[in-house]
Amino acid sequence: MMQDQFDPDSAAAWQVRLFKKSLTKQARLESLQRFLPETNEKICLDVGGGSGVIPYLLRRRGGSWVSADSRPQAVASMQELFGEEQVFDLQGAELPFEDDTFDVIVIIEYLESIREDATFLKECHRCLSEEGELIIHVPHVKSFSLNRGLRNLLGLTDEKFGRLRPGYRLSGLYEISKDGYDIVENLTYGGYLVESLESWIQFFSGAADEEVGEPPERQGTTMGQRDLRRFSKQYRLYSLMYPFQKLSAGLDRLFSFTRNHYLVIKARPRPWVQRRGVRMRDGRSIADAAINTKIGTAADLTDPKNNRSNAG
Repeated sequence: MMQDQFDPDSAAAWQVRLFKKSLTKQARLESLQRFLPETNEKICLDVGGGSGVIPYLLRRRGGSWVSADSRPQAVASMQELFGEEQVFDLQGAELPFEDDTFDVIVIIEYLESIREDATFLKECHRCLSEEGELIIHVPHVKSFSLNRGLRNLLGLTDEKFGRLRPGYRLSGLYEISKDGYDIVENLTYGGYLVESLESWIQFFSGAADEEVGEPPERQGTTMGQRDLRRFSKQYRLYSLMYPFQKLSAGLDRLFSFTRNHYLVIKARPRPWVQRRGVRMRDGRSIADAAINTKIGTAADLTDPKNNRSNAG
């Protein structure tokens, strides 16, 4: 078993136990693996890995990996797993790597916490090889979301989790990546009932406070009693609710309107050229029109010549 590789009283071992009792965490890994290419003999970067369990499991696919995050708690957790030399503490939108360093970059629920998100994607573009691939996992902004209302009611707000925006629509990711990427695949997933149970577990376990807190005090690689009690409480809650998560996942499959709480894309880089945004007469972007399968004619564009110039 995975946690057998760690000290049983370490944060890493407890995070693996929690992962095995959370359908939401498991679905996040599955969605990333669906788009992740073969990584053997490739150099890869994961950004926003949180506790480090998902980056740890991605590393098991092979290749050479490093991790990066800007949140003290996440950096501390991943340094415990991978060592300080493999985990980078980010400041702002810049990446501390040479040009063309990586074959794969995976961004895991991190883009929404970056103020200059388009600049950050440009930095990823600089660090990607010409044949590289970018995978982005973000919360999906829906027109109506019961789970978002529940999370706000429970105090699990975007601000409490350090998010500067609630997430993205596909059109939003097109907009901030259009200068240098082609989005080649996308998917949405996540049902309301499973997500609502996750929200209640986070509420009762104080997960929001943990997410933005300072790094815990460690005694070598083991935890102090305060942290041990916190993880034990979380594990009991996840274990208690796990059968209900299974039942909820089955019910979510029956109701399509409850799905699609997360968005994942795969993009490939092309030469970075700032592009002028051409819009429809009704104000929609070309991406919005394409996504809704309502592409207009050239006469419908605000630019009557349909001039998709590369000029800035």
